[in-house]
Amino acid sequence: MIEPASDVVTTLFLLPPDAKFLPVSELAPRLRARIGPVEEGQSVITRPGFRVTTRLVPAPLADLISEFRVPSLLTDAVSRFASAHDQDPFDMLDLAFDALAALVEARILVPEGSPDAAALTPSLAVGQELAGFEIEALVRSLEDTEVYRAQGPDGAVALKIARDDRPHVKATLANEAHVLELLDGVDSPKLVRAEIGRERPFIAMEWCDGVSIAVAAQQARAARDRRRLHGIVGRMLDAYGRLHERGVLHGDIHPGNCFVRDDGRIVILDFGNARPIESGRTVDPLRSGIPQFYDPDLAAALLERRLPPAATRASEQYAIAVLAYLLLTGLQPIDAPFVHDELLRRIVERPPLPFAARGVPSWPEVEDVVRRGLARRPADRFPDVTGFARAFSSSRSQRFAIPRWPDSAQRAFDTAVENARMLIPFADPLAEAWFALRAALVLEDAELLAAAEILIGRAGTDPAAQAVAALAARARSDTRAESRAVAAFLAEAERMRGRREVGVVMRAAASILEGVTSRSSEVMALAAWAARRLDELLGPSRQPEPLLTQVALALAKTGAAAVQPDLRSRLEALRETNGGDVWLWALAHDVFADDQYKALALAARLPSRPLTRALAMLRLHQLTGDMRWIADAARVVRRAPSVRLPALDTALLLTELRAPEWSIAPPFPWAADRAAPHEPLRRRVSPEAANLGARVDLVAHTGFEPVLPP
Repeated sequence: MIEPASDVVTTLFLLPPDAKFLPVSELAPRLRARIGPVEEGQSVITRPGFRVTTRLVPAPLADLISEFRVPSLLTDAVSRFASAHDQDPFDMLDLAFDALAALVEARILVPEGSPDAAALTPSLAVGQELAGFEIEALVRSLEDTEVYRAQGPDGAVALKIARDDRPHVKATLANEAHVLELLDGVDSPKLVRAEIGRERPFIAMEWCDGVSIAVAAQQARAARDRRRLHGIVGRMLDAYGRLHERGVLHGDIHPGNCFVRDDGRIVILDFGNARPIESGRTVDPLRSGIPQFYDPDLAAALLERRLPPAATRASEQYAIAVLAYLLLTGLQPIDAPFVHDELLRRIVERPPLPFAARGVPSWPEVEDVVRRGLARRPADRFPDVTGFARAFSSSRSQRFAIPRWPDSAQRAFDTAVENARMLIPFADPLAEAWFALRAALVLEDAELLAAAEILIGRAGTDPAAQAVAALAARARSDTRAESRAVAAFLAEAERMRGRREVGVVMRAAASILEGVTSRSSEVMALAAWAARRLDELLGPSRQPEPLLTQVALALAKTGAAAVQPDLRSRLEALRETNGGDVWLWALAHDVFADDQYKALALAARLPSRPLTRALAMLRLHQLTGDMRWIADAARVVRRAPSVRLPALDTALLLTELRAPEWSIAPPFPWAADRAAPHEPLRRRVSPEAANLGARVDLVAHTGFEPVLPP
């Protein structure tokens, strides 16, 4: 905490040399999208190796913080900054004091000469001895402790050493030694020796060969070995269940504190924050951890600036369920932004996303178990982690089997793939190129991806072709080709004048910006163009238009544009006129995480054309994780190919059905739409009739009745 006012006046504060300013504009677009819309010139600031929360700071505050590159009084730094910017220093101090106090409390600004002021360097060298242990390698270095691999009289040990004799660090090491002694090597390293009373306290524990559980899970995911992945997560749950049965809460759940031995056994590490289950406390001011693993009750308390509630079996079960979800998917159960309070708010308000919504194949039985562990109300979780582990062990380790499609549809797919490989001319080169790209990605076929590139070259130079070219280049990890395609797309897009024509092009631009990995000037220019055109087209006096509203949502989701202030009111107007479709309402749910939009997506009447209808069903699967939408989409090909579902449409649909969690609609009007642009994609019906039909469909697919507008 910041010291009393007299100390603030007399203390010289310093921005440590290892503090990092990273302009948001220089972050990868994927990370910028996680941060969300930001003001011009904002930066993130952090200290690698220190237990501090990454902060988002506006440009003026970043400039002010830079005044502390040399030790300064708060008043002197503010005075220099105010003078340089022709501002009144007293007004500036009033404006900046709370922000500076928060940075002092977060240990980003630190007193000169304090231990926190120095950059982290190892305190022991290889070959050096400490208390009979010979140092072999530094494993981890933080501001309060270091961990080394060392050799002792009886073999290798992990040596955890305090950097100094600060009381709270000594207490943490003593607590860890006590818990390790209690566990006696069960699901934990054996305690070898502890010397807490030294000038530099340490504990030595058994060295465990193996890998982080995150690495073991990633290897299983990369091999697509769900049986092995299921086993890893199941053993992890068993280990934490046994820990709780011994009366211990770990207190710091994250993948770095869980290890997989070479023989497959799980080892839990780092018990410095461990607590007894029956502590009798209702609040715990010292409770800590990684924010992404906070349970909703803790997140709510921190948002409301209350003391943290004491950890319980149920709160730790939630954190363990977050870890299980992370290991199973490689992703967090909610989108985790950098802005701390927004992360806490999402933990409190948002349910876990279905695997399919994260681009991960659905795993229904496993997801049901993990979802219960992630229930927002503690009473809705399992009675204990042992019950969680037992339910997980009973869930099937294999993925849902997609229904088999007719031989005629399979032949259409095989023929389309072979024609693409052989570069056989097709009536619609753009559609053929899109099919080749999607099939190459799903089949992981490099030859087909190369063919897609050639087919794209035949598709012309319009924005649709350049959008597909950019996505194909990204699939090949060819950043130069991607930049060229984006530049060509933008050059063509700037020539567009018709309102609907520009809207269609902006929708394609959003598809390019979704998941972009390049920070090239071309990508940044495209994002700026899309945001500018969106502001121009969404005039306050105009009636809401589904296409432009969908574009606004898509650009907000990518982080390329801020959420429009009136976007919710536009959505409400479209709801009242029955003007939205599956994609619009699903995007609205992605952006706002509001269940009313999920209900509206489920209630939207499906398109009449078979391909578009099936793709809409797959989008609903991604939204809900419900496997029955895949089965319904597969039924569309029962009589395919046909007049209404031609051979190429059939082939594209079978491609998307092979990986429904990655399914996307083409970023341009499909062949049938370009041939008959005025044919409606859905029947216009009264809101009452639409709601009635949707209610029947929704009950059939989800088992619950939506609350729909009268």
